[in-house]
Amino acid sequence: MKLIKPLTCALALAMSSMAFADVTVNVPDDVAILAANGEKVKVSGGFFASEKSVTLPDGVNQVVFRYSPFFSQGNDRVSVESDVIIARFDANNAELTFQLPEYRNLREAEVKIKDMDWKLVDTSGNAIAVEQDKLIKPGMQIGRDYVRETDDYNRAGGVAAIAVVGAVQPVTLPAKLPEEAQQVAAKADSTAEEMLHFWYQKADAETKARLKAYINKQ
Repeated sequence: MKLIKPLTCALALAMSSMAFADVTVNVPDDVAILAANGEKVKVSGGFFASEKSVTLPDGVNQVVFRYSPFFSQGNDRVSVESDVIIARFDANNAELTFQLPEYRNLREAEVKIKDMDWKLVDTSGNAIAVEQDKLIKPGMQIGRDYVRETDDYNRAGGVAAIAVVGAVQPVTLPAKLPEEAQQVAAKADSTAEEMLHFWYQKADAETKARLKAYINKQ
């Protein structure tokens, strides 16, 4: 019985450390997470919440997002959209938050948002290292498949790419065929030669002459 309490405490501590062994990214309401690690992502938090969050595994992660700040224009609210950003970062057991530019008005946002300076910061306010790029699609932007676009981007090896699961690896063939394969190839050559002799003997004189002429040209 004396062992039960220490064992229970140890198990609770282990489970507690496992529960927090992940990366949480806090997402403001004007940021849309479009994909994470090549998949659709589940964002936690209520519909009207000012900030939501995404839970990712420890290690290297990739997020695809768009920043769309809102501005008042008369009685209307108007948003300005950034390009779709694809970013890769490495973090462990951390809580991260988007640090995004704040624009004074709609005009400033329209001018500057294409080259916005953003960061992912930890709870101490320190920015972590991020490799980023833009996920560009020419033409119509409606109905984009961000998971497929991310997969194409990763396979192309962009600066913010991560490893693609199930990617085909190049295979180097042996310089010399195995002995069994050589025997099969030799037998096939022998059979072909036997068939050639067989049909040559069956051919008439004119056909034999044409065949000889063809062979002499090779």
